[in-house]
Amino acid sequence: MQLNIKSATNVGKVRDHNEDDYVALAGYEIEIPVDALLVVADGMGGHAAGEVASRLTVEGIVQAMKHLSGHDRLLEGNEFGAFLSNMIKEVNAQVWQAGQEPAHRGMGTTCTLAAIRETQLFLSQVGDSRCYLLRNGDLHQLTTDHSWVEEAVAQGILTPEQARVHPNRNVITRAIGIHPTVEVDTTTMPILQGDLLLLCSDGLNSMIDDNEIKSILETNYIDQVCEALVERANDRGGHDNTTIIVVVID
Repeated sequence: MQLNIKSATNVGKVRDHNEDDYVALAGYEIEIPVDALLVVADGMGGHAAGEVASRLTVEGIVQAMKHLSGHDRLLEGNEFGAFLSNMIKEVNAQVWQAGQEPAHRGMGTTCTLAAIRETQLFLSQVGDSRCYLLRNGDLHQLTTDHSWVEEAVAQGILTPEQARVHPNRNVITRAIGIHPTVEVDTTTMPILQGDLLLLCSDGLNSMIDDNEIKSILETNYIDQVCEALVERANDRGGHDNTTIIVVVID
C-alpha cells in the first residue's frame, strides 16, 4: 500500500495573516512510527496569538511522535488510539499554559489529526477542522464538528442548510488551549486501496459544500486537487484561511 500525500495552505481573500498550521508527512521523512502523520490546526485569538496556538500544537504533536519511535509496543490496537488522545491532552495543557501570558491570553486552536499505520486510520479531533473519506464514489465526513451550529442541528433546532448561514456558525464549543483540560474525540477504522482522505480547516467547507468538494476531488489529479480546492474557496469569497491535506491510498 502506497500513500500519495499533497497539501496546501492559503491566507484567503479577507484575512491579513494565516493562523492555520499543519503537517503532512510520510513516516520515513521524520522517523516516526507511522506511515503518515497528518494534522490541521486552525488557530484563533487575534494579534498573531492564533498562529502561536496552532504552531505550538503542531510542533508538540510532531515531537511526541518522534519520542514514540522507541516504544513500538504502544502501537498495538487501542493503545495507540489512547496514546494519541493523551498526547493531544498534554499538548492542550502546554498551549493553555502559554496562553497565560498577556500577549497570548485567550488563544486557542482546532486540531484534527490522522495517523495511518499499515491498513488502519487513527483519528483524533478537537474543534471543527474536518476529515473526509472518499470511498467508492461516496464522500463521508469522519469527524463531527465541535460547534454551536452542529449541536443545534443534532438537537433539531437548525437544519444543515440553516447552519451554513447562521450567525453563530463560527462558534466552536471545544478547542485546544482554552481550558487546562480538553475532551478529545478518537476513532479507528480500516483504510482500503483506492481510498482518498481529505483534512481541512473550515476555510474550505464554510465556502463550498460537500457535493462541490466531492466533485473537485473526483475531477482533478492528485497533484492539482489541493490548489483547485483553495481556488474554489477563494472564488467564493475566501473569508478565512484555508488549509488542505489530501492523501490517496494506492
